[in-house]
Amino acid sequence: MEFNATFIVAFISFIVFTVIMNLILYKPINDIVLKRKQLVDSNYNEANINSEKKEAILNEKQQKIQKANEDAKGIIAEKTSDANLKKDEMTFDAKKEAQKNIDAYNLYYKNATNEAAQFLKNEVVKLAQAISDKFLDSNETITEMPEDELFESVVQR
Repeated sequence: MEFNATFIVAFISFIVFTVIMNLILYKPINDIVLKRKQLVDSNYNEANINSEKKEAILNEKQQKIQKANEDAKGIIAEKTSDANLKKDEMTFDAKKEAQKNIDAYNLYYKNATNEAAQFLKNEVVKLAQAISDKFLDSNETITEMPEDELFESVVQR
């Protein structure tokens, strides 16, 4: 192989071509690739940050829901307790009122029974006097009826 001037000119042309290609084509492509890599890295980092924010927000939301559930259970328990106390109070008042009514009716019944017994005693005395006057022709007056357990037991029923 001979080394002549064409070889040197081809070698210099190749070097000039490589330098020109590097300046015109490779360097701008490398800059675009570098910018694109930086953009992708930036987007990736931003996505990671957003993912962490999302997790934090989800955790906060979960905690708020859990707290709301606990608060709701507390309110429900409190209202249930209040309702039970009110129910017990109303039941006690109703029983007291019913007992008062029962006592009043028992007193009324007892008074009515005593009045009826007294009325019956008076009627029996009048009837006995009428029978005595018609059949015995006596001038005796019957003022009272003798106390009799049989009569009392009938009246008590």
